[in-house]
Amino acid sequence: MRRAPVLLLLILLAHACTEPVERVTEVLTPSPGASPTPTGGRVTEVVGDAIVVETPFEGAEVGTPVSVTGTADVAGGQVTVRVLDGSRAELAQTIVEASCGDGCVGTFAAELSYFVPERQPGWIEVSGASAEVPTPMVLVPVTLFP
Repeated sequence: MRRAPVLLLLILLAHACTEPVERVTEVLTPSPGASPTPTGGRVTEVVGDAIVVETPFEGAEVGTPVSVTGTADVAGGQVTVRVLDGSRAELAQTIVEASCGDGCVGTFAAELSYFVPERQPGWIEVSGASAEVPTPMVLVPVTLFP
């Protein structure tokens, strides 16, 4: 596991620091784009702000199984995660529970296996239920490979 050495290094650095922290910067997170362009360019389609996909990043190359993580505040705390091909035909789907349900932001993680015969454009879609209309959804363009 690669995270353990990094975590240990961070702990050691934290203990080595003797001066108080004067400034804290924001954590960098992927920022979704607005809506799809008519030219079909690389964009992330977002409906509502209840779901944030942290991985994979927009434009990433993903193999099978693909790991999808993020946060959600959706009805019932459940999100549907799908892998779609370039024409948005479904290649894989799963429903996962976020760590928190209605009214709070929880984390989610899913791994989906799919089959494609060759490298091709695709999408990762995450959606959930909400009292708001339209249904919250994030669509992330990726490149799928076998």
